[in-house]
Amino acid sequence: MNNLIKKILNLFFLFIVVFFLNSCSTNNKVALPKIYLDETGVVNFIRYLNGTFHEEGDIFSDKAKQIMGPMYYAVSENGKIGYGWFCRSYISSDCRGVSPAYQLTEYCKKYSNNNCYIFAEGNKIVWNDINIIVTDLSFSKNVELLKKLNLYNPNSSKKVNEENYLNYVTQTSDNCSSLNIAKDYKNFRGATLECLLPGHHEWTHNDLFGSEYTN
Repeated sequence: MNNLIKKILNLFFLFIVVFFLNSCSTNNKVALPKIYLDETGVVNFIRYLNGTFHEEGDIFSDKAKQIMGPMYYAVSENGKIGYGWFCRSYISSDCRGVSPAYQLTEYCKKYSNNNCYIFAEGNKIVWNDINIIVTDLSFSKNVELLKKLNLYNPNSSKKVNEENYLNYVTQTSDNCSSLNIAKDYKNFRGATLECLLPGHHEWTHNDLFGSEYTN
């Protein structure tokens, strides 16, 4: 009789443990918002992959930084602002900053007055565990990809096409204020086609430690 009671108690205890672990697993899941990118968002993502952006905090120049290694790309929760983090090298792995993803989302949040989330790591879209590597910088191919992933705003304007998108991707300057005071984002870098993608870059290992630096 005692053995039967022990078995029942053990089974009951096991049931409680499993139920508790399942509850914790469910409660720890974070519900992510739904993010939709418009054609400006697609252009900004290609700008990021292309290594072209405006360095926020650089008071000496309104010109774009160009051809740097894309490390992380963040998007504001409302989908209106893209924000990039780059390595001062063609090769992203030449940089190894301290928590760049966290720093990026904080910069993006401060800039856009909106929560921000990591959308891509290098050239891989990691948002919501998608994990798709993007190798084609064609505008139409990226629009189709984001449509398939249900990340593209179907009401997006139709200003960009294959013939003119390079003009937006490779532009080197703009007249945007970059001040986050306009509610309609019309002067925000990263919010309209005429405004460059905002971002930051970090120095390479060699920049920081010289050629004698070793892993």
